[in-house]
Amino acid sequence: MRRSPFRRPTGSAVDSLLLASVKIVTLGSTMANTMILSHSLSLTDYGTYAQGVLLVTICSDSTILGMADAVNYFFNRGGKRRLSRAYVRTIVMIQTFVGLVTALAMILARGAIGDYFSNPLLPPLIILLMARPMLTNMTSVFQVLIVSIGQARVIAIRNLVLAALKFIAVLITATITSDLAILFAMLLALDAASLLWFWDSFRRWCYPVWPSLPSWRRIRQILGLALPMGVYVLTATFMRQIGALVIGMNEPTERYAVYSNASMVLPLDLISASFLTVIVPIVTRYIGADQKERIRELFRHYLAVGYLTTGTFAVACLVVAPEVVQVLYGARYLDGLAVFRLYLVTAMVRFASLSLILSAAGRTRALMAVSLVAVTANAVLCPVLYALIGFIGPAVASVVVNAAMTWVLLRLSLKEIEGSLRSALDPHDLVLYVLSALAAAAAGAGARWALLSIGAPVPVIAVVVFTAVTAAVLALNRRSLMGSLRAINAMK
Repeated sequence: MRRSPFRRPTGSAVDSLLLASVKIVTLGSTMANTMILSHSLSLTDYGTYAQGVLLVTICSDSTILGMADAVNYFFNRGGKRRLSRAYVRTIVMIQTFVGLVTALAMILARGAIGDYFSNPLLPPLIILLMARPMLTNMTSVFQVLIVSIGQARVIAIRNLVLAALKFIAVLITATITSDLAILFAMLLALDAASLLWFWDSFRRWCYPVWPSLPSWRRIRQILGLALPMGVYVLTATFMRQIGALVIGMNEPTERYAVYSNASMVLPLDLISASFLTVIVPIVTRYIGADQKERIRELFRHYLAVGYLTTGTFAVACLVVAPEVVQVLYGARYLDGLAVFRLYLVTAMVRFASLSLILSAAGRTRALMAVSLVAVTANAVLCPVLYALIGFIGPAVASVVVNAAMTWVLLRLSLKEIEGSLRSALDPHDLVLYVLSALAAAAAGAGARWALLSIGAPVPVIAVVVFTAVTAAVLALNRRSLMGSLRAINAMK
């Protein structure tokens, strides 16, 4: 049969780029939300909002318990359909129970939480925050299921719709009311609707998923795999948030607002993160079939996409860091410029998810051990460096600990797939990238100076220089980037 010229393109890279393009829109909307709230709310109100977000993040990551990785493992390697369904329903039951316990704990501890942050505005808002960790985690579980059945486009549509609705909620807060309770209520409703959408989509394509009461043997089997990964996720969260917790305990709410924005994780990894969503099931299947050569090839191309995109965006941001802070958050937040720059370096260090191989191989205990050591080191360094050098201390600790953790995870991953550093990072391509990034950064700094000297507006400087540096680096490394994209797209 003759193939239609209008056949829709498919493949892993196509799905990844679809998710990446949608993620650009949704993350652009998220950054717009941050910009609007930073400019429209007082430092006290924005600090309270940021503390609420921090609370939801810590509670959700503390209670995901590795269930997203477990559902990927058991759904894609579960064998018979009936067995796979039993595992999925057990995972949903566990997550539901843990989510309800977490909500109750948040309500009971709301007074202590307010005392920790020395912020009396926060405890009354917790009733609107308590269900969001469970909703967030359940959505993550269903997102893995949707991707595993080849329906990544559903995630793309959901993300677009949700981003638009959240943007509307922020506009209402900024223009009609500055009441944080109304904002958190709208966000709660949107999280609930998002989960219902995913659940219904999976019901229509596969089967309805209801919490059930399975055998204790199956629960133990799931927790045996998932809990070490859950510890890894938890420690990764504390790796990011220990600095914020130290600042929240020792600084007023207004200073916390500055640190919160300066340390915010910018969407610099949007390309590599979108690829990760799609290639996790592929890597899991390759490992199950013991196809180590294909795993090494896929890992090499994934790392290349990671440093060519995430690293490039971070370098471009560093060149115009003062302008980026002013555009995103306003001049009031320039006190956090040094923290902002240090977290850009952290983003460069963590250019890809190096837990990919170990997680897919079921080596969750190794991940747990590495992350426990890292979070312990960070927990010691953050308060010590805060006491020694003040506000930027936790950010310095983040750079040091993340660099060490990235190196250890890379070495363990290569050992798992019987690879070498040369097989993971092509020396010629890496040297070309480093030299081109340094040259583009130097040229960009010169262009920034010229634009400042003629009095160009801050947004113009930020956009022009960032775009020029990014375009130059990607153009000089086009062969390597396109080769990796094509190679990933060919893998099934």
